[in-house]
Amino acid sequence: MDILKLLASDRPIREIVENFQQEFNRALISALARKAEESQDLPVLVQRALAGTEGFSLRSFAARGGKRIRPLLFCCGYMCVGGTDAHAILNASIAVELLQTGLIIHDDVIDRSVERRAGPTMHLLWERYFHEARYRARYPGEPEHFGLSMALLMGDIASALAYEILVRSDFPTERKLAAVRTFSDVIYRVAFGELLDVDLSMRPLDALSEEEILRVYELKTAGYTTEGPLHMGAALGGANAHQIDLLREYAVPLGVAFQIQDDLLGMFGTRQETGKDEGSDLLEAKRTPLVLRAWQKTAPKERALLERALHDPQQARRDLERIRALILSTGAARHAQELIAHNFAKVYASVEKIERELGPTAGRLLRQVAQYIEDRRDYKGAVESYANAHTEYIR
Repeated sequence: MDILKLLASDRPIREIVENFQQEFNRALISALARKAEESQDLPVLVQRALAGTEGFSLRSFAARGGKRIRPLLFCCGYMCVGGTDAHAILNASIAVELLQTGLIIHDDVIDRSVERRAGPTMHLLWERYFHEARYRARYPGEPEHFGLSMALLMGDIASALAYEILVRSDFPTERKLAAVRTFSDVIYRVAFGELLDVDLSMRPLDALSEEEILRVYELKTAGYTTEGPLHMGAALGGANAHQIDLLREYAVPLGVAFQIQDDLLGMFGTRQETGKDEGSDLLEAKRTPLVLRAWQKTAPKERALLERALHDPQQARRDLERIRALILSTGAARHAQELIAHNFAKVYASVEKIERELGPTAGRLLRQVAQYIEDRRDYKGAVESYANAHTEYIR
């Protein structure tokens, strides 16, 4: 299938996304299998880590799920500036998904997460391997340390492979260099966003501002979910600085809105919807606009409830329903929805400029992608289901 013709078609956006996901998944599996074949001179464990059947392999982990929004936007960026090589851009888009894979592996280590996409996180998969291989521990906590060490290395391997795929892609050298510069900038910005996020997670709520949290979302989520992928694809299409600026106006608010959607999903979603524990963001002490707004708008007794939950994961698990009710009753959930709507207004305003300057096909495609993200079933269903069952808390 020619994915550029697919993206330019007038099919419903959900059909476009589903077909793109299928094509991309085939390309991803093939690329990892080829890399494993190229590594035949390396020990068997390396080949298994790349494309083996075990859960800890990059192939298994990357194929476990995911919406493929990042490679989709990567290909959109390319098409919007006039790119025409469908095969080359689909293969190059694997780089941004491997970057995402490496980042979430590291993120799960930082957050002490135990689940990702309805399965164990990478560090727990390698900890399990330690036990299955019957390795002998030299120090207390050796299996856990082994799992964390291997996960960090797997994240590095995924990022290195992503760089390699970009460098070996079938595009002119100057365009590849532009894409690699953008790729490096994404990693740089995401790392600083993560650094700030970790710092925020240790600070008391009265020492935080919503602006600080949203700045992290711009650096981190927009960096590797929307802005980075769109710009990398556009760079491979030969985009100039003005075109990149146009796409930035679209991508940054889209990424911020996407993250706030995830905040709502992380608070109200079920395990089936999130692939993680219910209330996973609260268990991981995430400082989100939801939590901050609820704290600001409630009485001292309820503030203490929130603070206890953020300092004790077990307490957070016990008090999850009370905190969900607090987020509804204080209007924090409504405020989050308003932030989402505010950012989507910026997105659609930018689409009008894009349509004028990059053409109707680019404008239509990016508008459809924005609508697809705005109407995400997972987060909307989670919030609506919970709110409908607890109407007494809504204001």
